[in-house]
Amino acid sequence: MKTLFASLGSRGDIEPFLAQAEIFAEAGHEVICLFPEQFRETVSQLGYQFIGFDPRFLELLSSRSGKVIMGGGGSSWSQFSNFFKLAKSSLSLQRLLIDQQRDTLTTYKPDRVIFHAKCIYYYVAAMAEPARFTFLTPLPCLTHPSRDFPHMGLAKWKPFSPKWNLKSYDLVNGARYLTIKKFIGKYSSDFPTLKFNSKAQKEFELNRLQTIYTISPSLFPKPNTWPATAHLIGYYFRDQIKDYQPSLDLQNWLAKYPKAILLTFGSMSNTKPKEHSKTIIDLLQKHGIPAIVNTSWGGLEKVEGSDESIIYVNQIPYDWILPKLYGIIHHGGSGTTHQGASHSCVQMIISHIIDQYFWNRIIENQKLGPLGTSIHNLDAGKFEIALKDFWTNPEYAVNATEIASKIKLEAKRDTVLNLVLNPKSS
Repeated sequence: MKTLFASLGSRGDIEPFLAQAEIFAEAGHEVICLFPEQFRETVSQLGYQFIGFDPRFLELLSSRSGKVIMGGGGSSWSQFSNFFKLAKSSLSLQRLLIDQQRDTLTTYKPDRVIFHAKCIYYYVAAMAEPARFTFLTPLPCLTHPSRDFPHMGLAKWKPFSPKWNLKSYDLVNGARYLTIKKFIGKYSSDFPTLKFNSKAQKEFELNRLQTIYTISPSLFPKPNTWPATAHLIGYYFRDQIKDYQPSLDLQNWLAKYPKAILLTFGSMSNTKPKEHSKTIIDLLQKHGIPAIVNTSWGGLEKVEGSDESIIYVNQIPYDWILPKLYGIIHHGGSGTTHQGASHSCVQMIISHIIDQYFWNRIIENQKLGPLGTSIHNLDAGKFEIALKDFWTNPEYAVNATEIASKIKLEAKRDTVLNLVLNPKSS
């Protein structure tokens, strides 16, 4: 069987699809990956066929406007202005991205398509052929409502009342349905029998679209109001340590500091990496907290003059390092949050965008760490209070150990494979 995995976004959007691609490939299926061009080398090294989305989509996130949106900086007006610029640029690319989705479908003719929320052509195609398409996401609170949390697009704000949490889904998704209709209009001839309006989209999405949430039910239990087509199955991790060789310096450092943490912002960037790095690292040193600092995509930088309790790396496999550490301070992506939880790490989140505010609250609710802060208003005094709690509160470590034992039992290897091959059984 030929399966197309299609995802748009940064590494956190790609990894859940690569984890499933690995399972499908090992089961003997032909795998095709439609990801941003920046992931060509990663996918090619794994031996999968690769088709590249236009690289400008990810480049937008590295632009000045993208960094302001993700990492703070400037006034509220500046934030709004840069969001408008980013949205305008993104919209101009959307038609090209839709063309690429359509062309891939007609050229390669996959038997099954597993797609990301941003791949809106496949969303409409799924309405026409629901058995052929599966929506996969590492984020809840997108389509199926929760009484406890608003739509993920509003995650930056505290949850409202149950009534208004539920209403937020109609508000955000109603706007999304209109946007999809606008962009897909020129392709209506591809789906001549499809009734395509907001009411039809909502009914399909809530009740008939096979939706797979790669989320731990121990972190976010499945609401009992969700339909049988919504599957919350646990988080899948790809083995990334096969060829990793740690430096001797890192091995010696770990031996010297048996209780240490990882500081990482993953693929998130911001407008003040030097300033934010100094604020955080100075406080780590003040309180004697040894840390491995993952500079990665540039959201964190080396602070000159930091002492030997701080060691810097450019990239490090989380599944190799986290089992060796007490905790992790990070940006709050779904993958990193699940990695930390699965390896018994105490966590604190410095949120940058959208879903990261949600995971920040999940960590606090599950008592796996204190409520973190936002990169948009990183206040040293408030951060220090949370940091001391993160480092000294024994309850967090006990809870982290308990939840890790549950998470390890959740994600069954063939669950997604079976759901995709046998959609009617769902």
